Amino acid sequence: MIRAAEQCACPIREVGPSMAPACSGQFLLFMSILESFINGRCDLADPCSRVTDREELLVSYDFVVAGGGTAGAVVASRLSENPQWKVLLIEAGGDEPTQSSVPAWVTAYWGREETDWSYYTEPQKKACLSKGGKCSWPRGKMLGGCTVINGMMYMRGHAADYDGWAVNGAAGWSWFEVLPYFLRSEDNKEIGHSVSGQYHNTGGPMPVQRFRYTPRFAHDVVSAGIELGYPPTSDLNGDSITGFTVAQTFNDNGSRYSTARGFLRPAAKRENLHVLLNSHVSRVIIDPTTKKVTGVEYIKNGTTRTVGVNKEAILSAGTLNSPQILMLSGVGPKETLERFNIPVIKDLPGVGQNLHNHVGVQLQFKLTKEPEIPELSWESAMEYMLNREGPLAGTGMSQLTGIVNSRYAPAGGRHPDVQFFFGGYYASCANGNVVDSDNLDNVERRSVTIYAVCLQPRSRGYLTLQSQDPQYPPFMEPNYFDNEHELNVVVEAAKIAYRLANSTILREKYGMVPSDTYGSECPGGGPNPTDEFFRCLAMQHTAPENHQVGTCKMGAADDPMAVVDPQLKVYGIDGLRVVDASIMPTVPTANTAAPTVMIAERGSEFILTRHQLFKNQHGSGLNNKAGAGNTDESSYTHWNKDQDYNRRDTHWKPWAKNWHAHWDKDDSQEPWFAKNNVKHASASR
Repeated sequence: MIRAAEQCACPIREVGPSMAPACSGQFLLFMSILESFINGRCDLADPCSRVTDREELLVSYDFVVAGGGTAGAVVASRLSENPQWKVLLIEAGGDEPTQSSVPAWVTAYWGREETDWSYYTEPQKKACLSKGGKCSWPRGKMLGGCTVINGMMYMRGHAADYDGWAVNGAAGWSWFEVLPYFLRSEDNKEIGHSVSGQYHNTGGPMPVQRFRYTPRFAHDVVSAGIELGYPPTSDLNGDSITGFTVAQTFNDNGSRYSTARGFLRPAAKRENLHVLLNSHVSRVIIDPTTKKVTGVEYIKNGTTRTVGVNKEAILSAGTLNSPQILMLSGVGPKETLERFNIPVIKDLPGVGQNLHNHVGVQLQFKLTKEPEIPELSWESAMEYMLNREGPLAGTGMSQLTGIVNSRYAPAGGRHPDVQFFFGGYYASCANGNVVDSDNLDNVERRSVTIYAVCLQPRSRGYLTLQSQDPQYPPFMEPNYFDNEHELNVVVEAAKIAYRLANSTILREKYGMVPSDTYGSECPGGGPNPTDEFFRCLAMQHTAPENHQVGTCKMGAADDPMAVVDPQLKVYGIDGLRVVDASIMPTVPTANTAAPTVMIAERGSEFILTRHQLFKNQHGSGLNNKAGAGNTDESSYTHWNKDQDYNRRDTHWKPWAKNWHAHWDKDDSQEPWFAKNNVKHASASR
């Protein structure tokens, strides 16, 4: 029997809306019952550590963080480590729902008014045509943001991504310089048996490991990749940069870890950290004469209020909302601001520009030898309730990924340009009925999906205002497939996916074949599909992804499209930074959650070092404690001397020393940085 609600150290309260409505009516009863049991589990409800919504605010704060999502939760937590500073975090949504901790319910809060911004692009000429050209962009609207609704995959991208940033104007952001900030947040549970301590760390706020449950089919896809010639790998964040693998994710003990859970909840009891929920930041108030931030305006319960800023305001509202807030504050393209009668504080033409995203094609397959048996049942529910194991403890096929080179990839194969994502074997919704195992011949065959995605898009879009109303969505034009390069790469990627499906193990064991009617509107399909078929399929059944970046581009002062400098300060404005995925000059060649956490860690340190009370007694020009390169603000020392921070420091220093010791040796002795064509930080600028 499934256990009743537990007696927790603090009273349990239901947090967030129910997930059951995400399932169709026939599943509602079973899912509602199951949800009630989930709500009673102490480890998932976490009642003693939940963030409290602040009812009364101070007149002003040292730091005000706009947006409590992937990056904002990190920034607010890190800044509040200094007890001398008052920090306010303003979040448009509420706290993350209890049920979102269940990995299998990964999409339960998509398309919900309380938890998702539910954004759609403008109608595309070459993408999402089966849906009228409007591509769906789910974006988390709650503490933790997209880390509450994403697939939790822990991928950093490749060294060449960050070296490219540094070479093109983002000084100090080379791979060698950003790696310590990846390590800082990481608490990897699989060092020594699945991944190497050479590339990973322990002791950070975010646990990283594989899910406790993976469908057998996922492992067989990895074997199929080996059959196609892609070497086996257990870590695409390590030695290998290509291949198929079951990825590590942000999870622990069978449940999701968002940045709100990893960073904010441990800080919830700090008296100097205040969190304001269900409050929409409308603009930053900037003195038009001094160009200095003086306050932040927000809307709560229909009333517009203002809170003062003593030191800095930090925009962490994400790629789609941070540029919107900037423009509403009078910072952005002059012609846009004047069109909406917004006083121009700073003419920054790059605000909202450079919008881009991974994009690909959705491919549908049938497993003709595999019956569609529900992954979620009373048996699997009990397995999760009692042991945090079974299908509910994973995301089905979504935990599988592959990264490979198409024939359009940069020469040398060291910067792969294609990623595969997978769908199927979900344990998201069920009615609790038991399938008759003696009558499986009449059961529908199982469907699986492969998303073949271009990782290095060349098309660029833009974002702008549609209204002066801050609660009105921005105008989002990604210009998908505007550059033919993406379509060419996606066609090659689709061919690889078809070869994968036709591998011996998947063909013989599962009878995997393309779905009969899928893509019937596109000519050239069938057993030997043409390039034109895949091009048509990509435009009809687009995989628009949710890795949007670039709208507040980081760059050098002489870059006319740069919005923030390499310390993430908004050009021309005193006391304002942007710290989220919008600052990325180009999208990394992987999922963007881990890179966004890295940016938040680094941005937090820029702010901390800028405002320290005591200068480093040894003078300026020293490396910071994480081992990163110098910045123009590195003459200050980090105030925090806690043991955990120092432990990370000792982890990094010998690692860096070893890296330097190997640098000048012959090619056969080169470390993994050199093997992957990554140059020393000083050589990359």
